[in-house]
Amino acid sequence: MSSYKPCLAAFSLFLSVCFTASAQNAPPVGGDQSVNARVSSLGARFVSVPGTTVLVATKETRLSEWNEFLRQQKHPWSYQPHFQQTPEHPVVGVNLQDAVAFCNWLTETEREKRLIDSAQSYRLPTPDEWDAAVGLARGRKKMGFTAEDRMQDDRIYPWGQEWPPPSKSANLADGEIPGYSDGYAYTAPVGSFTPSAEGIYDLAGNVWEWTQPMEIRAQPTAILRGGSWAYFRAECLTSSYQYVVPVDLRASTIGFRCVFEDKRRTASLLAASEAGKKKDIEERMKTMADSRKVDTTAVDLLRKKMQSKGGDEALPDPASLKPAVADGSTFLNALGMRFVPLQEKGSVLICATETSVRDFEAWLRVTDRTWGKKPAFLLGGDHPAAGVSWEDAAAFCAWLTERDRASKLIPANATYRLPRDLEWSLAAGLKNEQGADPAARHLSDKTHYPWTPKADDWKPPALTANLDSTKIPGTADSYSYTAPVSTSRPNPLGLFELGGNVSEWCEDTWPGTAEERVIRGGSWLAYDKDTLLTSARSHALKNSSRSDLGFRCVLDLQTP
Repeated sequence: MSSYKPCLAAFSLFLSVCFTASAQNAPPVGGDQSVNARVSSLGARFVSVPGTTVLVATKETRLSEWNEFLRQQKHPWSYQPHFQQTPEHPVVGVNLQDAVAFCNWLTETEREKRLIDSAQSYRLPTPDEWDAAVGLARGRKKMGFTAEDRMQDDRIYPWGQEWPPPSKSANLADGEIPGYSDGYAYTAPVGSFTPSAEGIYDLAGNVWEWTQPMEIRAQPTAILRGGSWAYFRAECLTSSYQYVVPVDLRASTIGFRCVFEDKRRTASLLAASEAGKKKDIEERMKTMADSRKVDTTAVDLLRKKMQSKGGDEALPDPASLKPAVADGSTFLNALGMRFVPLQEKGSVLICATETSVRDFEAWLRVTDRTWGKKPAFLLGGDHPAAGVSWEDAAAFCAWLTERDRASKLIPANATYRLPRDLEWSLAAGLKNEQGADPAARHLSDKTHYPWTPKADDWKPPALTANLDSTKIPGTADSYSYTAPVSTSRPNPLGLFELGGNVSEWCEDTWPGTAEERVIRGGSWLAYDKDTLLTSARSHALKNSSRSDLGFRCVLDLQTP
């Protein structure tokens, strides 16, 4: 029978990493367990583990081993659990000092018998070594530890990601876990459950295990790992869980396992690991350098294809192009479109201008498409592409992504796309908008305009925006229709025409209408005070087009 044993209140749950069989981005420290294994004079087997230089006991310290220590050492200890155990059960009721005393005794005993020398010893595992033993990437990966590893670790257990645990996974408080049974009311003989890939048993359940940092200090607390026969709460049984308790605590749920260290082996493996790390760093740097070289051949092919179809020859010199990086710098792509960071050193860059007729027609020519709704008034290549559907704008972005990935101007995981609704607001200077979706954010701020934040001075200054100025007393502009995309004064980010010229498609779906997309910004037809607010939104079917509707692109350097 299993009695109710609540998860003790004092605990600290640290983020760590996913269960993995070996390090991926650097050579693991540790060797083949078939070679690097040891059996102690008490019959305990030790094996190597990737990520650490020590050999780890495959089983928790047994009562038979502990009794031999008590017989020879006369250690002051008289703890008796409230349940029966055999010699093959793990010893319980040991505090940190007890466990350290056992390791020291075993070391001295085997040295006296000349089974080991002064460079070899038994001790408790450090928290990092226990991480490696249980398979955490933070213990096994010396390089390449990622945010994904850290997030996965929140959900990983020594047996995998399932909860409740599969049957017979570990000796836990099975009566408290719905649908789970392990067959033991208290401790089980060590090695009764499925071992890890390295052959290590009971990394979950049976008894909590003491760990001790390499730099030993007088501390009132220490860390237990692995759970016990009395624990059942999921958060207490993750591979990364660290249970902080007083060092003098003795309980029927607490035992330990040892590790074996040979300092010569440690030095050799660390030297090999450092050499491997150095080589890995060199290879990474070379790969990074190669990835940041623009493939001018791909750029030239684009140029020749455009020119063969009557395209404009005013394209950037391929030799002048540099790859896009998220370091706060601007980026010029193969078409000459200039992108600036939306936020300081952020991963999203936004085009300084609306997509021009020249850029849009380059895509049309290369892909053999036609511009069915091209407005008759468009005057030249520098004007914004209007009469463009959301579907065509998205297709343009996809084509641009493919071209610039091929030429290594952008990373393989980077993507051109339309701006998201909140990104467009940020670009126009409207920060911290409230509202769960574009519809809720529509007109939520009645004071901010792309050219001025003052509601009592909403009219745009001269040369600030291309609007229908004939209907806005006191304003004027020089264009009856659209204006060249970089005619007006840029905003503080260096972006043009966020308040006029053409309204712009955004990536977002309009709430409640799957086929409609969000539209932002005024146009050459706009004049109403409310519709010109930065917070104003409209929407239209994604396959529709209008003579006052175009788009601008963003470059997302982190999109998978």
